Amino acid sequence: MSTQYFNRLKKRLSDCARQHYLHLPWSMNLNAVELLTLFTTLEQSAAGMGAHTRRIAIGHKVTVFDVQEKEIITLVLTNPRDSNPEKGFISCFSPLGRQLIGRRPGDVIDIKIFGRMAIFRVIRIEY
Repeated sequence: MSTQYFNRLKKRLSDCARQHYLHLPWSMNLNAVELLTLFTTLEQSAAGMGAHTRRIAIGHKVTVFDVQEKEIITLVLTNPRDSNPEKGFISCFSPLGRQLIGRRPGDVIDIKIFGRMAIFRVIRIEY
Protein backbone atom coordinates (compact mmCIF):
# COMPACT_ATOMS: atom_id res chain seq x y z
CA MET A 1 0.00 0.00 0.00
CA SER A 2 1.11 3.54 -0.62
CA THR A 3 2.56 5.95 1.90
CA GLN A 4 -0.22 8.42 1.05
CA TYR A 5 -2.84 5.89 2.10
CA PHE A 6 -1.21 5.38 5.49
CA ASN A 7 -0.77 9.13 6.00
CA ARG A 8 -4.48 9.71 5.28
CA LEU A 9 -5.43 6.86 7.62
CA LYS A 10 -3.16 8.23 10.35
CA LYS A 11 -4.67 11.73 9.99
CA ARG A 12 -8.21 10.36 10.09
CA LEU A 13 -7.54 8.30 13.23
CA SER A 14 -5.85 11.29 14.85
CA ASP A 15 -8.83 13.52 14.01
CA CYS A 16 -11.28 11.00 15.49
CA ALA A 17 -9.25 10.68 18.69
CA ARG A 18 -9.02 14.48 18.96
CA GLN A 19 -12.79 14.92 18.60
CA HIS A 20 -13.43 12.19 21.17
CA TYR A 21 -11.07 13.80 23.66
CA LEU A 22 -12.46 17.31 23.22
CA HIS A 23 -16.18 16.55 23.32
CA LEU A 24 -17.03 13.47 25.34
CA PRO A 25 -17.94 14.22 28.95
CA TRP A 26 -16.04 11.41 30.65
CA SER A 27 -13.06 11.06 28.32
CA MET A 28 -10.72 11.90 31.16
CA ASN A 29 -11.00 11.71 34.91
CA LEU A 30 -11.27 14.79 37.07
CA ASN A 31 -9.49 14.90 40.37
CA ALA A 32 -11.16 16.53 43.38
CA VAL A 33 -9.45 19.91 42.85
CA GLU A 34 -10.44 20.04 39.16
CA LEU A 35 -14.02 19.12 40.04
CA LEU A 36 -14.21 21.76 42.78
CA THR A 37 -12.79 24.38 40.41
CA LEU A 38 -15.34 23.44 37.77
CA PHE A 39 -18.28 23.67 40.20
CA THR A 40 -17.03 27.01 41.53
CA THR A 41 -16.75 28.37 37.99
CA LEU A 42 -20.26 27.08 37.16
CA GLU A 43 -21.70 28.74 40.29
CA GLN A 44 -20.02 32.06 39.49
CA SER A 45 -21.21 31.82 35.90
CA ALA A 46 -24.80 31.13 37.01
CA ALA A 47 -24.71 34.02 39.49
CA GLY A 48 -23.73 36.47 36.72
CA MET A 49 -26.29 35.23 34.19
CA GLY A 50 -28.86 37.93 34.93
CA ALA A 51 -26.39 40.70 34.22
CA HIS A 52 -25.51 39.27 30.75
CA THR A 53 -21.82 39.69 31.40
CA ARG A 54 -21.00 38.22 27.98
CA ARG A 55 -19.35 35.19 29.55
CA ILE A 56 -19.98 31.62 28.45
CA ALA A 57 -22.33 29.57 30.64
CA ILE A 58 -24.36 26.39 30.26
CA GLY A 59 -27.01 26.81 27.57
CA HIS A 60 -25.03 29.30 25.49
CA LYS A 61 -24.30 28.75 21.82
CA VAL A 62 -20.60 29.38 21.28
CA THR A 63 -18.64 29.87 18.07
CA VAL A 64 -14.92 29.12 18.26
CA PHE A 65 -12.07 29.12 15.76
CA ASP A 66 -9.83 26.05 15.79
CA VAL A 67 -6.40 27.53 15.08
CA GLN A 68 -4.68 24.27 14.04
CA GLU A 69 -7.48 23.02 11.79
CA LYS A 70 -8.34 26.53 10.58
CA GLU A 71 -12.08 25.95 10.94
CA ILE A 72 -14.98 27.61 12.70
CA ILE A 73 -17.00 25.40 15.05
CA THR A 74 -20.35 26.22 16.64
CA LEU A 75 -21.24 24.40 19.87
CA VAL A 76 -23.87 24.55 22.59
CA LEU A 77 -22.57 24.06 26.13
CA THR A 78 -24.89 21.70 28.02
CA ASN A 79 -25.11 19.68 31.18
CA PRO A 80 -23.76 16.12 30.79
CA ARG A 81 -27.24 14.58 30.47
CA ASP A 82 -28.01 16.61 27.32
CA SER A 83 -24.60 16.15 25.69
CA ASN A 84 -24.68 15.05 22.04
CA PRO A 85 -21.33 15.88 20.39
CA GLU A 86 -22.46 14.70 16.96
CA LYS A 87 -25.11 17.44 16.98
CA GLY A 88 -22.83 20.09 18.52
CA PHE A 89 -24.04 19.82 22.14
CA ILE A 90 -21.01 19.39 24.40
CA SER A 91 -20.93 18.70 28.11
CA CYS A 92 -19.61 21.25 30.57
CA PHE A 93 -17.53 18.33 31.96
CA SER A 94 -15.77 17.64 28.65
CA PRO A 95 -12.22 19.00 28.33
CA LEU A 96 -13.31 21.71 25.87
CA GLY A 97 -16.53 22.44 27.79
CA ARG A 98 -14.64 22.97 31.06
CA GLN A 99 -12.33 25.45 29.38
CA LEU A 100 -15.20 27.39 27.75
CA ILE A 101 -17.05 28.22 30.98
CA GLY A 102 -16.59 31.84 31.98
CA ARG A 103 -14.75 32.82 28.80
CA ARG A 104 -15.51 35.89 26.66
CA PRO A 105 -15.27 36.61 22.92
CA GLY A 106 -11.60 37.01 22.00
CA ASP A 107 -10.33 34.65 24.72
CA VAL A 108 -7.89 31.96 23.66
CA ILE A 109 -8.17 28.42 25.03
CA ASP A 110 -5.20 26.05 25.08
CA ILE A 111 -5.91 22.36 25.64
CA LYS A 112 -3.27 19.66 25.70
CA ILE A 113 -4.30 16.66 23.60
CA PHE A 114 -2.00 13.65 23.40
CA GLY A 115 0.98 15.80 24.32
CA ARG A 116 0.20 18.52 21.75
CA MET A 117 -1.54 21.83 22.28
CA ALA A 118 -4.89 22.54 20.63
CA ILE A 119 -5.72 26.23 20.42
CA PHE A 120 -9.20 27.73 20.11
CA ARG A 121 -10.30 31.38 20.00
CA VAL A 122 -13.81 32.30 21.19
CA ILE A 123 -15.48 34.28 18.41
CA ARG A 124 -19.10 34.72 19.50
CA ILE A 125 -21.53 33.87 22.30
CA GLU A 126 -25.29 33.63 21.75
CA TYR A 127 -27.64 33.52 24.73
